[in-house]
Amino acid sequence: MQREDEAGMNRNVVSVPTTLGVVASALLFALAFGPAESLVAQDPTEAIDAPRMSHVVVIIRRLRNDHGQVLGGLYVSSDVWLQENRAAADCHAPVHDGEARCVFDVPASLRVAFAGMHDENGNHRMDRDLVGLPQEGYMFSNDVRGDFGPPSFAAASFEPLPQPRIVRARYGL
Repeated sequence: MQREDEAGMNRNVVSVPTTLGVVASALLFALAFGPAESLVAQDPTEAIDAPRMSHVVVIIRRLRNDHGQVLGGLYVSSDVWLQENRAAADCHAPVHDGEARCVFDVPASLRVAFAGMHDENGNHRMDRDLVGLPQEGYMFSNDVRGDFGPPSFAAASFEPLPQPRIVRARYGL
């Protein structure tokens, strides 16, 4: 239904009686024709056992410019650590004033690890030189560095906490 406000503008308004009528009709239809077992919770503790979620904020600092974006992932086990398309959650964050921010919601009981890269040219891959060294920034949670390669999941992992995680970008070796 449309109504005209004080300024003469038309606004879409849903009236409460109409909405309640639609909801009541849908409920009656579901009761009449839906399976009876779907109306009863299969496990009465189901809602109680839902995992508590934690809001994880990763702030990436020391990015050398505001070009491109930070591409990152949050990993939940060493079995999938740094494997392509295996992150539990992804982040595509713009860079402003040499900083980017990734936000994730994860079960509070999990240990997680963050890995990311500063994709300066927007090609969605890590650019390397002829020797294979990274030409774009990279970062890991806990600011860990690996010995001749990326760090282990154990070294980068952390338990979600209320305060943001600060991660610094690295360039080159």
